[in-house]
Amino acid sequence: MVNSKDKLKKFFEDKDWKFYCTLVAGLTIAGAGTYYLASGAKKGKKKPGKREVKPDESTTTTTTTTTTTTSTPASTDAVIDYTVLSDEEIAALTDKQRAEAAQSLKTKGNAKFTAKSYEEATELYSAALRYKADPIFYSNRAACYANLGQNDRVIEDCNAALELDPVYVKALNRRAHALEKKGDLENSLYDFTCVCILDAFKNEAASKAMERVLKQVSANKAKEIMETKQPRLPSPTFVSAYLDSFRPLVHDVSSIPEEETGDSYYARAYQAIREKNYNEALAACEKAIELGCSAQYQAYALNLMGTFSFLKGNTQQALEYFNKAIEADPKYVQSYIKRSSIYMEGGDIEATYKQFEDAIAINPSDPDIYYHRGQVNYISGNYEAAAKDYTESIKLDDSFVFAHIQLAVVQYKLGSVSSSMTTFNNTLKKFSTSTDVHNYYGELLVDQQKLEEAIEMFGKAMSLDPKNPLPYINKAMLMYQVMGNIEEATKLCQSALEVDPACDAAVASLAQILLEQGKPDEALKYYEMAINLARTEAELEHAISYVEATKTQTRFAKNFPDAAAKLRALRD
Repeated sequence: MVNSKDKLKKFFEDKDWKFYCTLVAGLTIAGAGTYYLASGAKKGKKKPGKREVKPDESTTTTTTTTTTTTSTPASTDAVIDYTVLSDEEIAALTDKQRAEAAQSLKTKGNAKFTAKSYEEATELYSAALRYKADPIFYSNRAACYANLGQNDRVIEDCNAALELDPVYVKALNRRAHALEKKGDLENSLYDFTCVCILDAFKNEAASKAMERVLKQVSANKAKEIMETKQPRLPSPTFVSAYLDSFRPLVHDVSSIPEEETGDSYYARAYQAIREKNYNEALAACEKAIELGCSAQYQAYALNLMGTFSFLKGNTQQALEYFNKAIEADPKYVQSYIKRSSIYMEGGDIEATYKQFEDAIAINPSDPDIYYHRGQVNYISGNYEAAAKDYTESIKLDDSFVFAHIQLAVVQYKLGSVSSSMTTFNNTLKKFSTSTDVHNYYGELLVDQQKLEEAIEMFGKAMSLDPKNPLPYINKAMLMYQVMGNIEEATKLCQSALEVDPACDAAVASLAQILLEQGKPDEALKYYEMAINLARTEAELEHAISYVEATKTQTRFAKNFPDAAAKLRALRD
């Protein structure tokens, strides 16, 4: 059972690193729960090796019970070769004699299996099945076929076992592995999910297999979708967050005549950004690049085009534009900073920091350099270095609200709670009309379990900027996971979607609430919406994994309505 406060803490800690360009501490991200909300399994990175499948020793399954004995039939003291009896002779035996014969053959089959004589073991299990249609005999023979690499026969025998006992976990597990080897990943995922639920998620190997197959299913589907998916900008909230992480660039473009020139289209893009019409800005910027700008605006246009490419998830194209921007104006520091985010996403830490070194060499007084390097340090867990960078950024320009917020957050991370609270309170006074300060301070209050104060902060943030969906989402998760007010939480998530229909965090939060309330069909609609909102292959995999997991659990609930109660109990 997961403590609601722990779940809420995880929600606020689950941040996508890409938001580091804005504010690591505050922006919420889709997927606060796990794929399978009842699961406590740890993720394993070790690839499964070739495993030896073992036969079932017990003769008791969930619904099948067989009393066994090692004595020979009562009618004779001679040793009987049960493998040669005809159907008529078997039919003439008593029920007790047939049970004894079946057990004897199974025992011999197990011995042959232990000796790795799988062909002989299959013959003995087949003989046992002539005396009794027992799911264990089918499952054991399936284990032989698994070791022989005969996956079709594994599936056939597991099907037979499950016809006799639909919740026979070992047969489900064997069929899952066979289906995975045959490439039938969706049905394999379903079987592994059944095993996990029926075993109350205590089977760690099955849990790892379930996650492994889920990841593969999601990766395959994401790759297929990406082949035809048209790149698009993320939600306006996301775009604004990224752009606002830099001090605003001030251009006087009023003197540029409205003509079919690159400069004119750059001026239109610049103005559209100021008005937060990002798709319009993108179209104008593309035209500016196509026509070519004068030397005065070329680097700015290339930088902006790189920014849009990065936001659309095309990092390679973004890198090319930033490189060209630096060629056009080697002293334009922002291009180096933005290029660092490309290297950061690719995991090239050395190249990431090199961009900041180059930028400092050009202009050591640019506060954006230190703020964004602080974000990279924060993401990397170098909190002391991050604090120094935020402090330097503030020293150079104390009018940038995010540097103050992030300094307070990193102070909190370093354990300096009193310093953090002081910084936040001073920031609230200095930026009293900032929705961001109130929203992110609310998150810190949640971590301190000062829930009433947190609710007040989120409410204040909503009133300051009713079009910002993030405070709605934060308050919704607090109302749901701690206060238990499902109706209010749902309304808040819906309000977040009204102000920003493309907000993936709102979509994921609402889906999570519905799923945990036992409404998988409704949750599925929102998870599928998240697929449409995803921009990168990684985001697609993430969204698809929730869809596939939800579909699988829904299928389980329909096929096993009684056993599905176990899943609901584990969610509570």
